[in-house]
Amino acid sequence: MRKIDFKNNGYDPQIDYIKGLCIIFVIWTHAINRSELGYVLFPYWGDTAVPIFLIIQAFHYYKKGLDLRMPSPITLWKRILRPFIVMIALTFLVQFFIYYDITEGVFSLTLYWDKRGYGSYYIFMYLEFAFLIPLFAFLFKRLSVKWGFLFFVVLSQLLEYISCTTHCPDNIYRILFFRYTFLILIGYLLATKRLVLNKFTLCWGIIGIISLYLFNYTSIDLEPLFYTSLSNWKYCHWICYLYIAYIFLWLLKYSYTYFNLNVIRKYLVLIGKNSYEIYLFQMFYYATIGLYVEDMDIVSMYEIYPTNRILYVVITTIICVVPVILLKILVQKIVKRI
Repeated sequence: MRKIDFKNNGYDPQIDYIKGLCIIFVIWTHAINRSELGYVLFPYWGDTAVPIFLIIQAFHYYKKGLDLRMPSPITLWKRILRPFIVMIALTFLVQFFIYYDITEGVFSLTLYWDKRGYGSYYIFMYLEFAFLIPLFAFLFKRLSVKWGFLFFVVLSQLLEYISCTTHCPDNIYRILFFRYTFLILIGYLLATKRLVLNKFTLCWGIIGIISLYLFNYTSIDLEPLFYTSLSNWKYCHWICYLYIAYIFLWLLKYSYTYFNLNVIRKYLVLIGKNSYEIYLFQMFYYATIGLYVEDMDIVSMYEIYPTNRILYVVITTIICVVPVILLKILVQKIVKRI
């Protein structure tokens, strides 16, 4: 029997290490065509990024107890909304100079509804979770683990059924918490009960592996049980999250413990500490600078020379990560001198 747990008291670098890997996965998600991602089994590692971020968000709340603590609007504004709005405004401005046409640029709200703001839906997920997580604390106080698990399975299935029967359009579905609800339970278990990897839970993880294969690599229509009409969200079902909870999280923790290259681990922790800022900057990059990088001859010829796609991914990762880290270090040095 193995336990998957993090520190409830004090700082745990393992969490930032995992966040560092996940934000890199997010960058790669947007750098590679969806049709190409399947060849590298991306649903089994790269697509886990956003679910893991939301699990960590729930973990941080529940590790402090089950008392009702609604999020502070001031804190949400300073830490989440204000930086987001600043980056969006900067993107608006730069795209205006790129397109010279308000109807063609980001001003037409295509940043959200036409997905030109890569990952822009996550801000909605974060805010929705910030208010949902405290509400479920009342439930966790009164239900055992088994009944809590059953409740979240039923709730998740109900939300899947509602999405199927209403034919929820993509521009609405992508900003709703429906497909991620089950992650609140995983975050709660991680914070209070610990996730245990044994023969029973390993079977759950294997079920998650099989489910990911069915959703991503077959054309089986499982509606109205699971909302599968939208190809971009085929990995976002409660049954798939069993793999993340009982297998992939353990693999990530194992890699942290037994990763001998301490320098790489150190930088992944640093990247994880700045994951939100990197998330914002990669949105700006793909909507502006990335348009030119992708048109470079050495990148655009990737269909003839597949290695060029790898080069593009490397260049993109460096551009999205390094400036943010350097700016953060520079700001810290300036603050210390003041």
